[in-house]
Amino acid sequence: MPKATFNNLPPEKKLFVRNILLQVFSDKPISQVKVSEIVEALHMSRGIFYKYFEDLNDAYDYLIHDSANKVHGRILRKIGSHQQDFFKGLELFLVEANTYGKESDEFKELQLLIQNSYLFSYRSEDPHGAEAWKKVLAANKFRIDSQEEANSFLYFSMKLVIDSITDAYANQWTSDELLMDFAYKVKWLKQGIQ
Repeated sequence: MPKATFNNLPPEKKLFVRNILLQVFSDKPISQVKVSEIVEALHMSRGIFYKYFEDLNDAYDYLIHDSANKVHGRILRKIGSHQQDFFKGLELFLVEANTYGKESDEFKELQLLIQNSYLFSYRSEDPHGAEAWKKVLAANKFRIDSQEEANSFLYFSMKLVIDSITDAYANQWTSDELLMDFAYKVKWLKQGIQ
C-alpha cells in the first residue's frame, strides 16, 4: 500500500496522482507499464514516485483497492436508495454501470476490477457502513445470524454485481438483457434451484 508520504498528501494532490494512475493502468496491462510513463504524466521525478509507492505493483494495488472502495460505495448508495428492496438497488447499479462511457473513470474502475476480480475480494479492516448495512439487511428481512455473516453477504453481493457486469460487457448486452440475466440469479438466490 502507499507510503506515509503519499497518505499525507493534500486530498487534491492524492486525487491528481490517483487519476493519472487510473489513466495509465486502464490503457494497458501492468506488465506493459513503466514507471517512467507515470512520472512523466505526473510531472515529477522518479524519486518522488518511490517516496509515494514501493514499486509499480504497489501503485497498482493501491489503485485497485481504491477503485474497489469507490465501486462498493456506488453499489451501496443504490441499495440504500431502495433499502427495502435490496435486489432493486443492485439492479439500479447494474443499469447505471451498463451505460458508463468507455472513457469515464467509472468504466475504467470497473474494468480494472473485472480484470483483477481476486483483488475485488479485498475486505477492508475498517467496518465503515456496518450499521447502515445491518439496517438494509433488517429492512429486507434477510436471515443473517452474525456480523461475520453480514460482512460475507456484503462481499458476496458485490461479487454478484461484478460478475453480472463482466457478463454484460463481455457479451455487449443491452440493459434489458443484463436485467433478464440478473433476474435469473436473483430467482436462484431467493427460491433455490430444486
